[in-house]
Formats: sequence, C-alpha cells, structure tokens
Amino acid sequence: MPALLTEAQLRKVEADHPDGLSSAELVGVFTEHRVPFSEATLRKYVQLGLVPRSRRVGRKGKHRGSKGIYPVRAVRRINTIKRLMAEKYTIEEIKERFFAFKDHLETVDEALGELLRRFEERIEAEPSPATRERLSAELERVRRHARELLESATRLEKLLLATGRRPRPRGGGAASPTELL
Repeated sequence: MPALLTEAQLRKVEADHPDGLSSAELVGVFTEHRVPFSEATLRKYVQLGLVPRSRRVGRKGKHRGSKGIYPVRAVRRINTIKRLMAEKYTIEEIKERFFAFKDHLETVDEALGELLRRFEERIEAEPSPATRERLSAELERVRRHARELLESATRLEKLLLATGRRPRPRGGGAASPTELL
C-alpha cells in the first residue's frame, strides 16, 4: 500500500486550512508527507471531475488580482483516490462508483450552510424580540429539513452506487487471458 495521509493528518490539514488551499499548498500537503502528487495530477483529477474546482478569491490590496482556492475537502478526496488506485480501481471506476454524486451533494451541503448562516444573521439583526423568536423557531425547522434532505440524498446515493456494482476481475485491473476463457 502506498503512503497515504492518516486520519489525524487529514484532520490537522482541515483544521489548519478551513478556507481552502491554493494548488501549491494542496500539492505541498502531500509532498510534505512523502505522498507522491503533482500539480499536473491535480489538474487531471479536476478535469475528470474527481476533485472539485478551485474558486477565485481576491487578494487584499490594490491591483493584486486573485488566486484559485480549492476547498479543503479536496485533500481527503485526493487521499481516497490514491487509496482506491492502490486497490487497483481504475480512474473510470473511481469516478462512477465512488464520486458519481459526491460533488453535487457537497455543493448542496455548502450552499445550504451558507443560506442558513445568512438567515441567522438577518434574524439576529431583527429588532423585535418576539419576531426574532418566531423566525428562530422557523429557522430551526428549516435546519432540520435541510439535514433530513442531505441524509436522504446520501442514503439514495449509497443505494444507487451499491446496486450498480459489478464484480471486478480478481486482483483488480484488466482480466488475464485465462480469466477471459
């Protein structure tokens, strides 16, 4: 099994970079832990839809431009891809069997989180305590429904992926000529 990041190392990266990482930082996380990974591989994974795209973030200061920031979940995703490849899954199998719906679910989760946060800010700014209380109760109902939606969608994803699984040739990869007989 090739070198991979441990769960503790993944959690530390997530804690150290909650707002995301540049491509250089992302590659650096793996090379720092002696896990082979390059910017070219990162670009390939992004093009194939295995890793979420970066978002442009402006730099402070006049005329400083912007830089691409990858969500911190990309580190865990790359680690998983490397593990699955070591288990002899092909890139196509990984894409179809493990990440078919993952990006959409994560996007919905992030969007709902941002929406709920913005609702909360507006409610906190409400001057009337009675109105704030009524709106807060409604926000809690919305939070519960959002959580249920994501849990249901995740269950459906798992069911769909489980039903689409086909047996793989022994040892992974392509079947040997004798296995084809």
